[in-house]
Amino acid sequence: MSPTAAQATIDIDGVMAQIRRSMAKREMGRLALRDLELPIDVADLDILAALEGCSAHSGEATVGFIAERLNVDPSRASRIVADAVDKGIVRRAASQSDSRRIVLELTEAGRAHALAIRRYKWRVFADALGHWPEDDLVTFARLFQRFSNWMAEAKENAGAR
Repeated sequence: MSPTAAQATIDIDGVMAQIRRSMAKREMGRLALRDLELPIDVADLDILAALEGCSAHSGEATVGFIAERLNVDPSRASRIVADAVDKGIVRRAASQSDSRRIVLELTEAGRAHALAIRRYKWRVFADALGHWPEDDLVTFARLFQRFSNWMAEAKENAGAR
């Protein structure tokens, strides 16, 4: 690696550390909740995102799905779901494929909160990136996607050895 490439790699690592800290502090979510004055907690953002993502893929979400998605044990996921149900952002319903099974769905309020948060994030990104030349933005998006796949590729390559 050339000295210039090595410095670029060091710079990328520094930026990634800043991004990790920001994500760990949940800064974007906290700003959205504050600015939108939503009656939910930062912890509720995970269940909103999980259920919204599940419904986008036509899947049925269960407490087990929430546990897996949030990387928590099932009893913790059950408490998270119960709290979200109490807040009126999630409801339990019978599965369409097996009425003995209980699935989770966003309520109208949950969908409205998720949509408001998504729009808030888009506005923040648009404000931050709106002045970039289109070619730069398209190139950055392509390269960022390529970069984000590096860990999966590293795992695959390590397994092939």
